[in-house]
Amino acid sequence: MSNSTRNTNRYGNDVVTSIPEDAPLAKTPGHKLRTSNTIVDRKVMHERELAKDAQDKLDLSKVEQAVDSSSLDKLGNGQQVVKFYKEAGQVGIVREDPTWKSDEQIPNLFTGPSYRNKAERFRFDGHKMMHHLDRVAAWQKGERFAPIHIDMGLTKFCNTACLYCYAVVQNMTRGTMIEREALLRYIEDCGKLGVRSIGFIGDGEPTLNPAVYDATVLARKLGVDTSMATNGLLFDMDRAHDMLRDMTWIRFNLSAGTREGFKRVHQSTEKNFDELVEKIRALVKIKKENGYKCTIGLQMVLIPECYDQVIAEAKLGAELGVDYFVIKQCSDSEYKEIGIDYKDYLSIGDVLREAESYSAGNYVVQAKWDKINAGGETNLYKDGFRKYDVCHGTPFLLQISGNGKIYPCGPFFNKERFYVGDIHEQSFFDIVMGDRYWEVHQDVAKSVDVHKDCAIGCRQDYVNKFLWDLKNAPEHVNFI
Repeated sequence: MSNSTRNTNRYGNDVVTSIPEDAPLAKTPGHKLRTSNTIVDRKVMHERELAKDAQDKLDLSKVEQAVDSSSLDKLGNGQQVVKFYKEAGQVGIVREDPTWKSDEQIPNLFTGPSYRNKAERFRFDGHKMMHHLDRVAAWQKGERFAPIHIDMGLTKFCNTACLYCYAVVQNMTRGTMIEREALLRYIEDCGKLGVRSIGFIGDGEPTLNPAVYDATVLARKLGVDTSMATNGLLFDMDRAHDMLRDMTWIRFNLSAGTREGFKRVHQSTEKNFDELVEKIRALVKIKKENGYKCTIGLQMVLIPECYDQVIAEAKLGAELGVDYFVIKQCSDSEYKEIGIDYKDYLSIGDVLREAESYSAGNYVVQAKWDKINAGGETNLYKDGFRKYDVCHGTPFLLQISGNGKIYPCGPFFNKERFYVGDIHEQSFFDIVMGDRYWEVHQDVAKSVDVHKDCAIGCRQDYVNKFLWDLKNAPEHVNFI
């Protein structure tokens, strides 16, 4: 028996993970991630599971027998070898693909792909922590430091209704946005603190906040890099030169390569698709004519409704002259409210590889293979087994909601336990320097169960792999 306020999602599947009738419910918001109206105390459930595992004396042979063989057959039509391993009470799998013919094709499980060629120059599926060793050194010494990067929303509403949107389960509120003066003060504080980059990316469409343009110009003057992920429909072309001159990159969230696909996935009009395509084309032209360095790219979020759009968008990106087209996994809620079957990604591997073949010259098409595959590797990954046990990444990569409220991580939005402060009520400089800010980061590191409370493909994953290796060094480190 289980409890649920909704029975099915748009695919006709259960919207929630089965919640037993006797599941312990959390009385107050905490690190138990909530993306539905039900907050389950995952820590207590985890303790029960561990006790059961101990009682059953779980071993690898039992796990192997429990795996659905039909799921394994989908891993490349029998071409991939699956090995089981057990570590720290968790059971996981490692895939080895016999089709890999060179080291270049073998993913680095800890840091993502190395920069070996032009196609990997954006490091879509990795991290760049090694370029910020001053912050890493401060962290190792237990010192306080400013975040390297901040993802922040500028609004909590949007002018499209994309089928894959995670923000819809995080209390989107029409008309809510960060006030102009608060935003500009925040930018100034970021400059004082030495924040190195800000991504206007979050739980709403950034161009709905008209202050985004002046904020970008100010940030550039203060030495803070900025970027933006946008649906592009309301992009102010009168400010195109400002944005292309002062922004590091602009990514258009477009998960369709045709008018019909756009209407289906983004629930917008075909006319809007035409206008968006022409707007991107014009921005590319302005960039090239003026020698602006801003990178212009397209991003597709994989859901079944856009599988047939992958190749079309790869071709569209080449025709428009953008710098890249990246294909990423969809981030579903803990209780599967969006309704994504990650195992289904394994069925379109050939399509993604075909899309990548359209890379040419300075145009890169790349799928985020590490995260796409991590979501589809059988039900052994349903609890998100990770190669680290602690989240250390939040002080380096902070997130701010579109209402101005600060949290250590996007999935923690609206969770009182992890609320840090509000840039409308206090300067960001004082917040970062204050005790509350660091108490919350420490709480995350001490109490969050990364194997249970965090989604597969989380924003902090690569950073945490890097920091975990530093925190848990092997013996004889001088013998490199």
